[in-house]
Amino acid sequence: MINALSIVVPVLNKESVIIRTLESIEASIAYFYSQDDSRGTIEAEVIVVDEGSTDRTLDLLKNFIADRPRYKLIRHFKSLGAGAARNTGVKMSQGDIVFFCDGDDLFFQPHIDLCYRILNHNPEAVVAGAPTSFVLMREQGACTIELPTIPVAAVRTGVYMNDPLHPVWKRAIENTLPQNLCVRRECHDFIEGFPEEQIYKKIGCEDVSYEIWLAKFFKVFKVEVETVEYIRYPGNNFDRQLKKFQTPPEQYQDTTPPEERQIHAIRQKIEQDRTLYLLDKLAKLEQRDILLPLLNWKPLANDYLNQQRYEEAIVLLEQGLQQEPQEADTVKNLLAAAYNNYGSALRQQKQLDLALSHFQRALAVQPSFVVSDLAKIHYNIATTLRDSSKAMEGLAALQQALALEPNFAEAIAEMPRLKYAIQVQSKGYQFTQDWFSINISVWEQFLRSLVNQPDLRALEIGSWEGRSTCWLLDNVLTHESARITCVDSFAGGAEHQAMGDHYLQTIEERFDFNIAKAGSTDKVRKVVGQSQLVLRSLPNHSFHLAYIDGSHIASDVLEDTILAWRLVKIGGLLIFDDYGFRFGEGIDEKPPKAAIDAFLSLFDKKIKLIHQGYQVIVEKVVE
Repeated sequence: MINALSIVVPVLNKESVIIRTLESIEASIAYFYSQDDSRGTIEAEVIVVDEGSTDRTLDLLKNFIADRPRYKLIRHFKSLGAGAARNTGVKMSQGDIVFFCDGDDLFFQPHIDLCYRILNHNPEAVVAGAPTSFVLMREQGACTIELPTIPVAAVRTGVYMNDPLHPVWKRAIENTLPQNLCVRRECHDFIEGFPEEQIYKKIGCEDVSYEIWLAKFFKVFKVEVETVEYIRYPGNNFDRQLKKFQTPPEQYQDTTPPEERQIHAIRQKIEQDRTLYLLDKLAKLEQRDILLPLLNWKPLANDYLNQQRYEEAIVLLEQGLQQEPQEADTVKNLLAAAYNNYGSALRQQKQLDLALSHFQRALAVQPSFVVSDLAKIHYNIATTLRDSSKAMEGLAALQQALALEPNFAEAIAEMPRLKYAIQVQSKGYQFTQDWFSINISVWEQFLRSLVNQPDLRALEIGSWEGRSTCWLLDNVLTHESARITCVDSFAGGAEHQAMGDHYLQTIEERFDFNIAKAGSTDKVRKVVGQSQLVLRSLPNHSFHLAYIDGSHIASDVLEDTILAWRLVKIGGLLIFDDYGFRFGEGIDEKPPKAAIDAFLSLFDKKIKLIHQGYQVIVEKVVE
């Protein structure tokens, strides 16, 4: 309910026109009161801010307001710019809604009444059969004004200009002038008013910036009826740009000088910076529910989404739908994207239950995504369930993903990992880390010829908890005569020390436990020690497969490789792990890639490169 309204009038050296402007405002106020006797309790005030006029403007103002108590006269002793004057006027006003009128323009009589009716209308309180429009009486004849169906923050009306303008430019003017605007105080206060930086005194445009922020954050209702007049005077902004406004935009040649372009670039940076600041402000606002019905919540949520601020996007979308449930179909895709993206972020943070909940909510809103995007959500559910030790449920979700998108490469690659996770759970293995399962699809492809081969011999340099060892036992070394030699110090490397002494001291214990669970202890020879010493004691040409994963330090990897080379039979495979590994800050060592690249270069005539990815696989073709 609007109980008071304010009109803010900035003025600077307008002695010839200011009284006419104020009289037009007086006439509009009088018209407003004449339309409904009950409006007598609504207070109307006019705040005139003089910007240090040096002509007779101040005297004329004092005389005009002497017997008019609704007027307040405020003086800036020097011109701070129109934006600062308007901000001062609003700060000194009391109205629930605020109008602006520059000291040389005019209100038409219906202007205040029209804006008041629209902003005082509460669509949520409308009962069945209540009017959804009203008739506006004006000199040109009566016209019907449709009322908004949702709450709005501001009203913009049409602007009369005596000069003929191209309709595109006329629309641009109507969308940025302050005098055809009426705005709710709380919305003006939220965007923190007009800009007051000094550059605006050089180029104007403070009304353009204000409109960018207002329209960005709030719903502005446009009425085409012309209720104010924007007057061209010799030398004013309108007059200087008249030729531009009368030229079709596609024919207009911008002649703005370079120095002025630089100032406009600064202005645009100011606009961008305040927009980002206001987005932060909105996200932190404790009493957002007051502004929520007026917010442009859908595009604002999209902005948060583009900034990867998924939680803010979700909150705004959910709150907006509470206000406007009829918008559910228009925002379901945006909400589903926010849920899905936030779920992905939570999954990276290892908050798996929350991540799963958000993926499921993404599907629950029934987005009209293309099938590939729907498949990605099912895939996200599948991988999250796998990481949550719910591999069977994950398998069902992955099958749904592949049913939607049979050629979904990531889902196809995930299938062996999920089946492996089911295998891990069924066997009762106890692994605390998983640096291996991403390679399963590669191993399945290139180790297929070794499966169930009699007398197969494998060498594993670096076994850790036995994850890759157990996979080989379960999937490759399945013949009763197959054997594997596992070499590990079970002490970890420099990059593992942050895991703590107890964790590192129990690695071998977990390895032994898992090998026992595999049911193949007779196939495993465990050799505890430094690989550079142990490998020298093993017989040459005795292994069909060597897996080199004992260290992340390039010099260690290179030494392990050279020593393992003699141990592998011709036709045997060498698998290198961690080709894409990088040390974190504080560890001044070259990673495995340096050693692997050196080996590939030096042994290029003795090997056949089979696979190169995060792992590298080569076949030994000659000694």
